[in-house]
Amino acid sequence: MRMTSNQVLTHSALRAGALLGLSHAALAQALGLDQSTVSAMEHGLAELQGDTPSGQRALTLIKIYQALTANVGGDEQACKQWVCSHNTGLVGTPALLMQSEGGLNAVLAYLQSMEALQGR
Repeated sequence: MRMTSNQVLTHSALRAGALLGLSHAALAQALGLDQSTVSAMEHGLAELQGDTPSGQRALTLIKIYQALTANVGGDEQACKQWVCSHNTGLVGTPALLMQSEGGLNAVLAYLQSMEALQGR
């Protein structure tokens, strides 16, 4: 059975959140959802929609994961440590910043600028 685009988005957002070390509460906050919706997503009872604000936040979160993974050479532990550590360039902790749409965008822009500096 083929997955729909909404199922792929939901699965990818849940996976990115887990690999970044985000708690259910932090992932829910980042996506602009409540924790019960994230729990329902994990059990296949709810899906993100790509054309909604939560869906757009999920896409940003996935891009953050991809950019961070590229920056740390695929080291999952380094990803989680970076997310939980204070970052002077961002003037904050990425995990906390990602709890708002503006913070998600700031973290993504920072990581993309780091990729550009490294010539990726």
